[in-house]
Formats: sequence, structure tokens, C-alpha cells
Amino acid sequence: MKNIKSILKSCLALVLATLLVFGIWQLFFYLSQSKSITPKTSNSQVANKSSTVKKVSVRHLKLVGLGDSLTQGVGDTTDQGGYVHLIQEKLNTLPHVKVQTSNYGKAGDRSDQILDRLQSTPAIQQQIKHANVIVMTVGGNDLMQVLEKSFSNISDQELASAVTSSRQTYQKKLKSLLQTVRQYNSKAPIFVYSVYNPFYVYFPTMYQFTKYTNVWNNATKQVVGQTKDAYLINIDQKMSTGQYYHKTKQLKKNSVTDITVLNNKDLTHVLDNQKEKNSYLSPKDHFHPNLKGYRYMTDKLYTAMMKHKTTWLGRRGD
Repeated sequence: MKNIKSILKSCLALVLATLLVFGIWQLFFYLSQSKSITPKTSNSQVANKSSTVKKVSVRHLKLVGLGDSLTQGVGDTTDQGGYVHLIQEKLNTLPHVKVQTSNYGKAGDRSDQILDRLQSTPAIQQQIKHANVIVMTVGGNDLMQVLEKSFSNISDQELASAVTSSRQTYQKKLKSLLQTVRQYNSKAPIFVYSVYNPFYVYFPTMYQFTKYTNVWNNATKQVVGQTKDAYLINIDQKMSTGQYYHKTKQLKKNSVTDITVLNNKDLTHVLDNQKEKNSYLSPKDHFHPNLKGYRYMTDKLYTAMMKHKTTWLGRRGD
């Protein structure tokens, strides 16, 4: 009997020892597996993060301004180039974007003169060719040429006829200009500013100025609309009415000036009247934008560019 008990105890001890050894082996196996798996997951995550960081790169973009005095920046008291400089600053605040600009604005140029400069200047051609964005101011001097020639007949039907005829000529010139730009660059979006009526705050009841400004802008809109990836930026109302925006009825009611009965001396006195100045225009000539006006132009350009950003910034994944 004692032998049987002794044998049973030995068997039981052997079983317990076996279980203990098996349990310890399982524990070591589990720990070794955990250690071998954990680093693989961590390395994978680090690799993914590393590859993500490598994919983020800076987009270097070129914006070219082409046009008249509004592109040159006449009236900008900082002398840094008006909207061309300001839009560069604004775009450079975008993540992973670095913008370089070239300014080919020249005061006094009409549409045909801008075209002549483009066709005769290899440097402008090269900059246009490599541009990601092209911005233009054009048409203001074309309209002023018509109004100056027919100023004495501003209340007559002759002016309406002159504007209608000149409008068609202007559209042909603008079309040639845009087509030439497209010959050098078929992909970059073209943003074209409208013109505005700088005389409105002085002569708000003089409907002819407003009427023919609208006619000119509609002419520009038609040509721009026929050009691929070209967009009109309308700055007419705010630049024309300035601080009287949404207050034009009050301005007309308080206005006592009538251009049809003013001589040159009286006209000079009216234009020197500090109370009637447009807060968006330069006090030096009451015609070109001041810094506030150029900032407004920049905001309008930026809004239009962001609306059509796939044409210049690219789509996600590009």
C-alpha cells in the first residue's frame, strides 16, 4: 500500500512539474512573440510617417502681370508695384507655396500697345511662356482715348456712335492680345480686370461716364469669355463709388456739380475739392488706385484665383 501511495505521489509531483515547466515555456514564448511583433509595427508607422513627410514639397509658382498703369502700380504709395506685389504676399501665406512675380505694366498703354510690347520683347515672351498665372489690366486707356476725342459732344448722339464703333475695334485688339498670350502659354489661367469710372464721385449724375464704362466692361467680358481659362474680375462698382458704395442715392442728391456747365477753371476747382475724393483712388490724380484701392483689387484677384485654383495650383494628388 505504501508503495502505491509513494508511486502516486511521485506521479503527481511529475505532473505538476511538467505543468509548471510547460507554463513557463508558454510565458517565454508569448513574451518573445510580443517583442518580435511590436518593433515591426512601430517601424512600419515610422516608415509611413517618413514617406508622408517626403511627399510634401514646396510648389514654386510664377505670376506675370501684363498691362497698363494699374499693373505698373501707379498710385501705390509704397512704390512696390500695386496688386502684383500684394498678391505675391498674399499667395505666399498659403502652405507649401512660393510665388515669384514679374511686372510688365506700363502707364498709358492701350490694348494695341500692350500687344506691341509683347510681340517685340523676348523677355516678356519668356516670362509669359513659363507663367503659372497671368494677370492683366487693359482697356482703360482705350476708353479714355474715345472719351477725350469726343468730350465736347459728350451729351450728343455722336458720342454714342463713336463709342459703339470704338468698342468693336477694341474687341478685335483685345482678342488679338489674348490670342498672342495663348500662343506663348496655352495652359496658365488669365485673369483680366474690368475698368471703372474714376469720375463718378465728382459727377454722379453724369450718366454717360457710367453708361460707357459698362459698355466697355461688357465688351471685355465677351472677349474674355471666348478665351479658354480666362476670367474677368469686376472691380467697377467699388472702385467707381469708393466710400459711397451702397450710398449712391445720397451722393447724387447732395451733388451740385454739372460737368456740362463747368469751364476749365471750375472743373479744376471741383477736382481739388477734398470732400469729394474717392477713398480708393490716389489724391494725386483722382484716377489711379491708392494703396487701399490696390488692396481691394488684390482681394478680388485672390478670390477669383482660389475659385479656379485647379487651373494653377493643381488638383489633389498632382
